[in-house]
Amino acid sequence: MKKTAVLLAAFIVAASLAGCSNKLSDKYVTVNEYEGIEVEKTEVTDTTDEEIDKVVARMMEGYTAQHDLPKDTPITDEIVKETLSDTADTVEAYREDLRRQIDKAKETAAREKIETRAWEQVIDKTEVKSYPKDRLKEVEKHLKSQYQDYAKEAGMEYDAYMEALGMTDKELRQAAKASVKQELAAEVIADKYGLKPNEEEFQKALEEYAKEYRFPNTDLLLKAVTEEEMRLLVTQDNVKSWIADRCKLVEASEETKAEDSEDETAEADTKAKEDGNAAIQ
Repeated sequence: MKKTAVLLAAFIVAASLAGCSNKLSDKYVTVNEYEGIEVEKTEVTDTTDEEIDKVVARMMEGYTAQHDLPKDTPITDEIVKETLSDTADTVEAYREDLRRQIDKAKETAAREKIETRAWEQVIDKTEVKSYPKDRLKEVEKHLKSQYQDYAKEAGMEYDAYMEALGMTDKELRQAAKASVKQELAAEVIADKYGLKPNEEEFQKALEEYAKEYRFPNTDLLLKAVTEEEMRLLVTQDNVKSWIADRCKLVEASEETKAEDSEDETAEADTKAKEDGNAAIQ
């Protein structure tokens, strides 16, 4: 009786340990860790008046160029109401709108960094058993086609262009493998936790991508990128977000804080340039 109880207890312990194993596997990959990953925090700083000034300056650059006005033309309520904003009627209200937009952009960028850092760890700890040959060839062919297009735009032969970049066909194949590895890892996690988008979620994601990359509509987006590729991309987005929601945030090192600060400044400058260009449209 005692022996039976001991064996039963051992079985229960073994079963519970197996159930707690933070691994997922299929015929292609084993994802060794994906929940509770430690990720350094990304601090979001308050938007300053100087950052808003930069955006306003960029917007006025576009406005003055479009209307053939002196570059030092000051922003006015009339300019805001008639040209620069669909919601604000005054310069003060416009600046507050910009503050909210920059705040949101910073928060989005911070979240993306957490997702990226967590995902990189998942991929680093994922083992590939084998690659689906057809998919690997397809991705490699697509990458090569992209670089052929870049070479054409640069007015160079493909081989010369790749040599100038210092990239070999072997490295191109490694890049294809890295891409497929991410697809495979996302696939096994998405299958386990039901993270593939339904049709409504997919259409919403398409609209967001079309807006982000300035496609007039989703039909044109799907002409540039196949529906299959977009579904893979949206699935990866869902998986990355799911993993980030379950990671453990730890204090960032001073080096990481410095890098994040530099990135935030660059992102604010990019936002200023984009909004300035928009004023010319």
